[in-house]
Amino acid sequence: MDEFDLVVDCTGKNEPLFPFPTEEELSPFNMPQRKCIVGYFKGIKPNPPLGVGVTILPEAGEMFEIPAFTEHGPVTILFIMAIPNRELDVFKTVKNKGSFTQKMIDTIKQYFPDIYNRMEEQNFFLCDDKGFLQTAITPVIRKPYIVKKEKLIVGCGDSVFLNDPISGQGCNLASYCAEQLYETLIQYKDANWNHQVGESYWNRTKQHVKKVTEWTNAMLQPLPQHVVQLLLQAANDRSKADCIAEWFEQPDKAYRAFFQVKR
Repeated sequence: MDEFDLVVDCTGKNEPLFPFPTEEELSPFNMPQRKCIVGYFKGIKPNPPLGVGVTILPEAGEMFEIPAFTEHGPVTILFIMAIPNRELDVFKTVKNKGSFTQKMIDTIKQYFPDIYNRMEEQNFFLCDDKGFLQTAITPVIRKPYIVKKEKLIVGCGDSVFLNDPISGQGCNLASYCAEQLYETLIQYKDANWNHQVGESYWNRTKQHVKKVTEWTNAMLQPLPQHVVQLLLQAANDRSKADCIAEWFEQPDKAYRAFFQVKR
C-alpha cells in the first residue's frame, strides 16, 4: 500500500477491506430484509409488451419477471424477493437445479397464476446447471473514505453503498459513484490526495446515495398508501405504468413519488 498515492476499495458486498464508518441514519437494518431467489428459465411465454413485470404480495414479498438474452438464447429471469419466514421463503432446503426448478413451479402455481398460465411446464427448465442463485443481504451505507497511515482510502460500489437489490440500483449506484470519484480526482489532480479529497468525493455522492437508499429502504417496508394507489392505477393506465418503470432508471423520480406527495 505504501507505494500508491491512493487506494480504492471496491471489493463488493462481502464487506470492505477497510473499516469505513457506517452511516447510521441510512443503515436502519441489522439483518436481511429479503431472501433473494433467482433463476434463469426457459419455457415461459413472454407477456407483451416485452419488459420487466413486478407482482407484489403484501407481507410476503415480490416477484420480478425479467426478459434477458444469454448464450443459450432468450430466457426469463424469475427473481423472488421473499420476506424471511413468510410464505415465499420456501427455498431454504433447495440445493440443486432439479429441486430448485420444482420448487419454483410449485411457488408460481400457488402465488403467481399469470406467470403459471404462460408457463409450458413440460419445457420449463433452467438455462444451465448454474443458472440459479440464493442469497440474502443486510443493507448498509458507509462513509466512503478513511485516512490510514496518512494514505487516503476511498470506497466504491457495494463496498460502501450496499442497498438491497429490490430497487435494482447496485450497478447504477456503483457507476454513478465511480464517475464522481473520477471527477473528484481530476479536480484535485495537482493537490495532495488527503482527507479533503475524500470529503469532496462524499459530498459529491451523498445526496444521490441518500435518495436511492431512502427509496430502497421504503420499498422493503409496507408501501405508503399513495404509492399503493399509484400501483393499482398503473395496472390499467399505461402512462402511469411507464412512469413507474422509469423509477428504476431515474431513482430521483421514485424518491419524489414516495416522499414528495402533492397536496
